[in-house]
Amino acid sequence: EMKYFLEHQLSNFWPAVSLAVGFPLVMLVLNEVISRCERSKSPLISSTRVLRNLVVPCFALFVFIRFVVELPHQSTLARVVETGFYLSFLYALLGIVNDVTFRRREDDSWRQRVPKLFTDLLRVVVVAIGAMVIYSSVWGREIKGALTALGVGSVVIGLALQEPLGNLVSGLMLLFERPLKVGDWVTADGVMGKVIEINWRSVHIQTGTRELRIVPNVTLYKGAFSNLSRPDDIRTESFMIGFSYDDPPNRVKDVLMSVLTSTEGVLHDPAPSVRTVDYAAYSITYRIGFSVARQEELAATRDRIMTRLWYVARRAGLTIPFPIQMEYGPGESPGAAPRPTAEWLHQYPQFKAAVREEVGKQPVVVDFAAGEAIQRSGSRFHGFALILKGRARLLVPTTDGETLQVGEIGPGECFGDQVTTGSATDEMGIVATEDVSVMVFENSTIHELLNRSPGLAAEIGDAIESRRQASQSVRRRRAV
Repeated sequence: EMKYFLEHQLSNFWPAVSLAVGFPLVMLVLNEVISRCERSKSPLISSTRVLRNLVVPCFALFVFIRFVVELPHQSTLARVVETGFYLSFLYALLGIVNDVTFRRREDDSWRQRVPKLFTDLLRVVVVAIGAMVIYSSVWGREIKGALTALGVGSVVIGLALQEPLGNLVSGLMLLFERPLKVGDWVTADGVMGKVIEINWRSVHIQTGTRELRIVPNVTLYKGAFSNLSRPDDIRTESFMIGFSYDDPPNRVKDVLMSVLTSTEGVLHDPAPSVRTVDYAAYSITYRIGFSVARQEELAATRDRIMTRLWYVARRAGLTIPFPIQMEYGPGESPGAAPRPTAEWLHQYPQFKAAVREEVGKQPVVVDFAAGEAIQRSGSRFHGFALILKGRARLLVPTTDGETLQVGEIGPGECFGDQVTTGSATDEMGIVATEDVSVMVFENSTIHELLNRSPGLAAEIGDAIESRRQASQSVRRRRAV
């Protein structure tokens, strides 16, 4: 009896010692691992916490029950503890796989394109297989009987959950057919937005106003929807605009096309288009069509086009009519009212002589929108321009195709073509930083004015020379 007692005590001694020493040591190690994961923002932090708070305690209890207390394997308590340990281990394993594979989803990676519905279904399948293995190995039951009972129960559950199961089946059909994926822009159920999640019940769509619209899978599967990201991400938009009957259509289309081709975000392939579509009651109607690289760029690009149309039409003398009734005499027609020049001249007395009748054609005031090119590199700005309001950047091209800023000009500064630069073209581009108003003089007018005022000519010459030197300095630094 003494020998049996000693053998029994010794058989329990080492598991007890191992549990008493190993459990605190493992917990300390896991605490240190969690601290490092928090500092490095590792995706494994949640899985490590599950190991510390659930798996390791369940394993310690399992060792205590089986090897220290030595409860029989057939006892209910031992089976419950063993089942709890295996389930916690399976839960932690699924969490680790999910964190490593899908927690850090880089844009345009295969991880980003995997729908949440697929990962949820895969998780359910793995849990079901694990549950059957535990049911068979721990509880010693036949899996066939469990499947039979599950089949009978599934009929009852299926009748009670027809609508949720319909969404699940529809989600599976959408998953296999793949008419849309996370990141696509769609028009569905009366809304347009970006797909941010596809789960077992519904598709989550974030609209342009940052609303979250939940559309059931069965609605998408049975109904019609548009995928704006297929067959590629390029989006084409069109809108109508009307111009006066006094504006020649070919001139209007040339002006509109120049706006499209010079607006940031508008693709050159496919090329933008302008079409004459209707002779309406108050105007000739034109359809403007353009394409952008992605749906996200559409709103901003359209805004740039619509904003610049007003400035360009005003400078070109085109009229955008609106529905009012007015009477015109013989030979009269609607048009933009000329901008008065006298109101600006008291700020620049050196140019007052330019508006006298005997000096030549009267100057005009024109407007440019923020971000619009006032003068393109390598082209001429016809006439002599005096900035009245706003500021603009001076840009020069480099040999490698980039554009560098060499300075900025504002009210009181001027620019123009060969009268001031001495050449037929100007290598320097000018882009409006904000809305800019300039007074434009004819070359003959400003030429006569400069002949009469040597001081003004010298002042303008100094400004042109300083810009030329700044351009050369920037290019030399770029070359070095």
